[in-house]
Amino acid sequence: MYILRHPKQGMAPLSIARAPGAPGEGKMETLGTANTHNTILRDGSDCIVAHISEGPVTLLVTAFLEQQGDPVPALRVDQIGLDRPGACAPSSLAQPARHVAPLPSARAIAPAPPAAAGIQIGAHGITLIGHVEREGDIIAAPGDLLGDPHSLLRLEGFQVMWPDRPEGVDLAYNIVVEGGGALPMVKSGKFCGTRGEARRIIAVTFALIGPQASQWRLDGTAYFSGGYQVPLQSAVALSGPSGLEHLTAVNLSATLDEQVGAQRNPWQESASTKVFKSNGTAPRLAS
Repeated sequence: MYILRHPKQGMAPLSIARAPGAPGEGKMETLGTANTHNTILRDGSDCIVAHISEGPVTLLVTAFLEQQGDPVPALRVDQIGLDRPGACAPSSLAQPARHVAPLPSARAIAPAPPAAAGIQIGAHGITLIGHVEREGDIIAAPGDLLGDPHSLLRLEGFQVMWPDRPEGVDLAYNIVVEGGGALPMVKSGKFCGTRGEARRIIAVTFALIGPQASQWRLDGTAYFSGGYQVPLQSAVALSGPSGLEHLTAVNLSATLDEQVGAQRNPWQESASTKVFKSNGTAPRLAS
């Protein structure tokens, strides 16, 4: 058994999940403190207890950084020594591990911003980190799918990471949750959605914003239950045909393309806002 802890207050949250693509490993059962959902360590008051059995387990540890250059917290791992039949009692119940390293029953990939080790980000690469029903937090390299469009597992939330984002452009996104309405729009680097609440995303919107947004093109596809797939369009809400299908997967990319400069982006950020008033009517905003 192991205790996984955040190093201290005031540093980026850490996501704890099984590393994808590691077959033939053992079982892992987790129990976390309140608000961790057994996957997220936000500060020094959080911890997750992991019981590893029937073989080693590889962990994917991801740091959610606000911006490039922020310090990367180091996951604290304490092994709990348990008495076994016929064995001498251990001299200490907890053996602190100074570094995240291969352990007898667990291996951990050290935190890496914004993607896990082994994932290469291209010149304008967008990496997606999301929370999938029953699978926890997973990561998709630039160009890869986040989630599985061939399953019914819900993609319950996601975070867009664009570490080499150029000046003057950003990606904004929001979702509509069944029974909860639309969540606030956020920009790249922020998580949008829920974790461990069994809530379905029934619509999603992505938009390129900023003074240089007209020079970029947004491509990708949103996949919904029932086998429906919808191509991405900047600032257009995407959903299934009935509006009740839930999001199962998504992929997206942003490409520099001066030919799209003439396309109007309704989410384009404006330096000023004008207010027009007319007698007997409420004010209307126009940008």
